[in-house]
Amino acid sequence: MGNNILIVDDDVGTALFFKICLEDVGHQVTIFNDPGSLLEEFEPGVYDLLITDIRMPRINGFELASRIRIMDSKIRICLATAFEEYYQSIIKSYSDLSFNCIIRKPINKDSFLEIVENRLKQPK
Repeated sequence: MGNNILIVDDDVGTALFFKICLEDVGHQVTIFNDPGSLLEEFEPGVYDLLITDIRMPRINGFELASRIRIMDSKIRICLATAFEEYYQSIIKSYSDLSFNCIIRKPINKDSFLEIVENRLKQPK
């Protein structure tokens, strides 16, 4: 049985790509295209992993991850970005969070699954 994975990306195509890749290998996947909706509906203890885009309107991925981490201290987190400079400039503001999982877009299916599986093997 796979893990329960949460994907948050305002780009519907990217979110669906991630979902299909993960479901193909047996994970259960829930997608949110609006981080605000996720914050309203999030239930602690349900998800093994959060994969969130960094650059989204209103709430960026760092802020979202910070808020989710407060609600669920055990959830693993991966950040996805196509903007390396953006990531480097903002990560200093969120040094309290341990983001040791970065998904650089665009990414192919095999690389994506390898990153996710490695993160799922790490302690919560």
